[in-house]
Amino acid sequence: MHDLFFRYHVIIDLLNGNSKVLTNFKNAYIFATVKIPDLVYYEVLRGFEYTDPKNLKSAFENFVSRCGIEYMSIETLRESAKQYADLKRHGITISDDDILIGSLAIEKKLSSLPTVQNILSI
Repeated sequence: MHDLFFRYHVIIDLLNGNSKVLTNFKNAYIFATVKIPDLVYYEVLRGFEYTDPKNLKSAFENFVSRCGIEYMSIETLRESAKQYADLKRHGITISDDDILIGSLAIEKKLSSLPTVQNILSI
């Protein structure tokens, strides 16, 4: 088994019952351990703190308690800073959250997420 990270929009789609995302999640869950990057946890939670018309915050917290949170290390932050600087030198701007999560995926050697260098081709 390998770890699989979910981004903000995938978690929201899961919580909202998107059938395609639910099917893909069930298939992926068989072969992977799902982890929530700490930054994604923050992104989802801040949205629910602002507004939660469907009362999904408790479902989200339950989901996270089953999956677990993957925390960024100082190495992740250093690699993210290097990636940001390198991309900026080449005139490329990528959001901090994408760089941080991409660097975390690289550090954890996840093959399921694109590397920061490959984000450009998406």
